[in-house]
Amino acid sequence: MSSIKQPQLLRELQHAFKQQVGLDQEGNILLGYSGELNSSVTDSLLLLTENAVIGAGATRKQMRRIGSVLIECLQNVSRHGWINDEGKLDLYLTVELTPLGYQIQCGNLVDIEMAADLRSRLSEVNGLTHEELRVRYVDVMCQNELSTKGGAGLGLLSMAKRTNGPLDYHFNEIQQEMYLFTLAVMVKN
Repeated sequence: MSSIKQPQLLRELQHAFKQQVGLDQEGNILLGYSGELNSSVTDSLLLLTENAVIGAGATRKQMRRIGSVLIECLQNVSRHGWINDEGKLDLYLTVELTPLGYQIQCGNLVDIEMAADLRSRLSEVNGLTHEELRVRYVDVMCQNELSTKGGAGLGLLSMAKRTNGPLDYHFNEIQQEMYLFTLAVMVKN
């Protein structure tokens, strides 16, 4: 796999972020971020999101659901995102208030293997009914096994349960065997 330079990565993430902001016709961007993901950024994003969502009129119950989904999105990026030659992991993130609820959109680079794995897992999760999601979630919890990435495989299941709908995602190839993965999750009112 060829190396991708940090400025090129940031340009790709910023371009995707600007496209999302440009498409914002019916909603309000409450939070937007494009850059490195690390523990201090994660903490800041969670705090800023909480302030923005509560400021937009969300209830505490809605905020808990939004916070849980955001944590799962960020953990998904940190566990499955592409780490550049400098050891950094970059993403873009938007939290938007729409007429249907709060949309969290997160994008990061993945290589071809990560893309195939995510496609398979997302397709499987999106094919489950709410009851099947609940059963699968309990089954995975009972197995109590961690993957090589450090997760139990609950993140996508948890997001799908909390959003009561399919997880919207797409992959845009930005160079051979390297994709910009975008996941959009709607936490309905």
